[in-house]
Amino acid sequence: MNTDRTEFTPILRTGQMLSFDWVCGELDEAGIPYQCREESSGGIQVAMPAFPSVMPGTWWTVLVPSSLRQRAQEILDSMPFDSGLTPDVWDFQPKPAGKRLWQACAIVLLALLLANFVSEILRHGS
Repeated sequence: MNTDRTEFTPILRTGQMLSFDWVCGELDEAGIPYQCREESSGGIQVAMPAFPSVMPGTWWTVLVPSSLRQRAQEILDSMPFDSGLTPDVWDFQPKPAGKRLWQACAIVLLALLLANFVSEILRHGS
C-alpha cells in the first residue's frame, strides 16, 4: 500500500481512553493501518501525544485508510461500547464530583477574566 497518497477517514472519536486503546488494539490484530490524533472542542487537532490528557472537550480520533473503512467499521461495530464521531464535552465520563469541580473552575476563571476586564476599563476610562 502506498501510504503517501492514501486518504484517511475517521472511524472513532472518543474521550474514553479505554475504548480508544481497545479499538487500536483490534485494528493492529486485523492488520489495518491507522492514525491517531488528539482533538479539542476548540477545533485544534494534533498528533497523538505521548501522554494524552483527559479533560472536558478533549477527544482522541482513530483514522483508517478510506479503502479499508468498511472492514474497520465492522470491527468497530463488534465492540461492546457505543462508538461514533460526535462525542460531547463530557465524553471522558468524570464522576459527578469531578464534573462539578471542572464547572466550578470554569466559573472562577470566567469571573477572574471579567473582573480583570472591568478593572482595565475603569483604569483606562478615568
